Amino acid sequence: MSEEFSEWVNSVHLVGRVTSAAEDIELPSETILTRFRIVIPRAKPTTKTTVDTIDLIAMKAGLQRKARSLVPGDIVEVQGEMRRRFWKAGTSVASRVEVEISSLSKL
Repeated sequence: MSEEFSEWVNSVHLVGRVTSAAEDIELPSETILTRFRIVIPRAKPTTKTTVDTIDLIAMKAGLQRKARSLVPGDIVEVQGEMRRRFWKAGTSVASRVEVEISSLSKL
């Protein structure tokens, strides 16, 4: 395996149906992120699970406004990168994998 970072890729392209209204979340750093969720049917389900539910976050103001204008049922196309976010949950640390979007289009 090459150690050349230039060959590594963290790129996501998704088309799915919005399942939840966007919500703003304030992080301890006072950064605001806007989170919403989409569902994507699996082409060939290998288990009883027939869809994938993906959490998306928007960090830039323009993308946050677009995300807030979406309603459940809208079909969207997004591009972005996978992120793992950590936070304190009581006495332990919790984490979540999300896609930080860099583009958002309603189809």
